[in-house]
Amino acid sequence: MSLLKFVPLTLLGACVTEAPAGRFGPAARVVYGDLALESRADRTELRRRVAVSVEQFCRRHGDDVTPGELRLQASYCLDMLHASIVDAMPPRVRSAYRLSRDEAGVRGSRF
Repeated sequence: MSLLKFVPLTLLGACVTEAPAGRFGPAARVVYGDLALESRADRTELRRRVAVSVEQFCRRHGDDVTPGELRLQASYCLDMLHASIVDAMPPRVRSAYRLSRDEAGVRGSRF
């Protein structure tokens, strides 16, 4: 099941925020329009914003968006929201994000 079905995501431009609750409940937002993604420092900032957004959202809403039988899996919300955010990124942003992970030596489900 994709988390995107019950957590609408928005990728826009300026800072990390939480979007107002929408038709499907709370929403996470990662904004990047102010970043020059060809810059290593700004790619690192994008990766930081994704991590902060995912962690803050799941801390606040994890129980609300995680199916009951999966609530004992502490990483469910983090993993599903992270995957949904990356999937929702336009291709150039997704490429910059993945490059940033490679530059930082990030592997697996870490952000």
